Amino acid sequence: MNRSELDSLKNELKQIYDRKIEVKNQTGFLDQNQIPSGKKVYNIETSLMFIDIRSSTILTDTIGRKNMVKIYQMYTKLCKKAINDNNGIILQIVGDGILSAFTNDTTGNSGQRAVDAAITINTYIAESMNPLLNSDWEISCGIGIRTGHVFVTRLTTDNGSEVAYPSDITNYASKFCGLAQKNQVIIDGKTYEHLDNHHKGFCERYSSSLADTHIIKGATWKIE
Repeated sequence: MNRSELDSLKNELKQIYDRKIEVKNQTGFLDQNQIPSGKKVYNIETSLMFIDIRSSTILTDTIGRKNMVKIYQMYTKLCKKAINDNNGIILQIVGDGILSAFTNDTTGNSGQRAVDAAITINTYIAESMNPLLNSDWEISCGIGIRTGHVFVTRLTTDNGSEVAYPSDITNYASKFCGLAQKNQVIIDGKTYEHLDNHHKGFCERYSSSLADTHIIKGATWKIE
């Protein structure tokens, strides 16, 4: 490493630092190909939901990587169905972590639809996926949801570019997911406000660094 390399990088970073960010309010998520890089960002009111499989590393060690591919494919398929059926979209998939988003629309508040999707995911796992598996293959998920505003921007990467969602609600959705034990959903107060009384009946108070947090423990839909 030499000084000229450091100075060159410093100049590139300064251009970003000095850039005036232009914020445009948006009611819904654009197709990722429509999101420009640079100084323009989109501000969207949304409920972000982060899901991942509990103890996936231990599970991989137990059943092997090839079998884990099947688990990921089944799990991703059921998550996609639950999210799409509640008018949400998948934003990113990294390993077994899935980040999805819901916005307010004619079908209801974003928070309630995110919670509906979360309960549906747990129901699909319990009723459709795990019954197919050997007991040592069975999975469970932790889910975190937070409602608020997120910025959407495009970042340059070695493979071209990637859309990013910088916001405290992204961070908290991920943090809540990490805190949730199997079959649990942790939500913030804003998401709780979106719920009707029936859905609020699933919730208990949860102690976290964020005030007014709630937890849903093992809720699934009644099968008719």
